[in-house]
Amino acid sequence: MRHRNGEPADHWERPIAVAVVGILVLTCLVWILILTGCGGDGPAGPDLPPDVVAAEATITAVDLAARVGALAHDSMRGRATPSPELEAAARWAASEFASFGLQAEGDVGYLQWYLAAPGDPAEAVNVIGRLAGSDPALRDEFVVIAAHFDHLGVGEPVAEDSVYNGADDNGSGTAAVLELAEAFASLATPPRRSVLFVLFSGEERGLLGSSYYSEHPAAPMASTTAMINLDMLGRNWPDRVAAVYQPESDIFERAERVAGAHPGLGMDLVTDPWPEENLLFRSDQVHFVLHGVPVLFLTSGLHSDYHQPSDEPDTLDFEKMSRLVRLVLWIGWDLADATSPPGFAHAVTLDS
Repeated sequence: MRHRNGEPADHWERPIAVAVVGILVLTCLVWILILTGCGGDGPAGPDLPPDVVAAEATITAVDLAARVGALAHDSMRGRATPSPELEAAARWAASEFASFGLQAEGDVGYLQWYLAAPGDPAEAVNVIGRLAGSDPALRDEFVVIAAHFDHLGVGEPVAEDSVYNGADDNGSGTAAVLELAEAFASLATPPRRSVLFVLFSGEERGLLGSSYYSEHPAAPMASTTAMINLDMLGRNWPDRVAAVYQPESDIFERAERVAGAHPGLGMDLVTDPWPEENLLFRSDQVHFVLHGVPVLFLTSGLHSDYHQPSDEPDTLDFEKMSRLVRLVLWIGWDLADATSPPGFAHAVTLDS
C-alpha cells in the first residue's frame, strides 16, 4: 500500500527453490486437513458448484507461506521499482501464470513493460494473465483481480536490517493473486465472464503500473465490470477484512452476501473502518475508479511494521490468509458468473 506522502538477478532462484521444497514437504499435511473437514465450507451444497468447491481446497496456508517467503526473501532486496529483483519476481510470476495455463496478455508474453517514471530510462513491468470466460455472450466482459508486487527496496537500516522485504505489503496480496489464478484455472468450467489476473509494479512510487495499465489495458476499461484489489492481507484481525468501495456501487452488498453464504470460512467483511485514511485513492484500484469501474479493495490494514524492514514473512497469519483468499475466490466467482455485473445506484460522472 502506498504511503500518502547489488546482488545479481538470478539470486531469486534460490529462495523460490526453497519455497517449492516447503510445499512438497507439507503437501500431505494439507490434504489431511482438507479430507478431515478443515478445508473451508465442507461438502458442496445444492447451490455451490462442485468444481469451485474443489478449487477452493487448493488455496492453502502452506502455499501462501511459500509464495510470500520467496517474494519477501532478503535476496529479493525489497523488489524496488525498477530493479533486477523486481524483474526476477515478474518473470517468476509469469512462469506461474504459464504453468496454470492462463492466456498471456502482456506486450511480451505475460509481461507489460513501461518506463518507470517520466525521464527515467529504466523499465518496470506488470504481469497479466487471462482466464477466458465460458459464455460466448459474456466472455468479452472482464473481472480484474489484482495486487501490486513491488516494495521499497533497500533503504535506511533499522536494527541493522536495511532490506524492506514487504511481506505483508504486498507479498501477501501477490501470493493471494497467484493462489486465486491457480484455483480459477483448475475449474472444469470457468465462470461466464473472463477473469484477468494482474500484478502491478510501481505502486510504492505513485501507482505507476496501474496508471500505465489503465491507459493500455489488456481488456477495454469499458468492458471491465468489476475490479478486486488485494493489498496487505496478513495481519490484524483473524476473522474479518476491511472492504473499501465506491458508496454508489452495489459491489459491497454482493460481496457481503457471498461472505454470508460461506460462514465456515469465519471471515466477515466490514465497511471501511478508517475513512480518514482515504484508502480508496491510495492503492491501484483508484485508476479503475476513475474509469467508472466498480471496485472492491480488501485489506487488513496498517500496522507497526508497515514500510519497515520488520515487515517479514514470520509476522503473517497464513491460516487467516487462506480463509480470506478462499472467500475472495467465491466473491470473484460470483462477480464473474452472475447474470448481471455490479452497478451504481445512479450515474457516476467524473471530472476530466
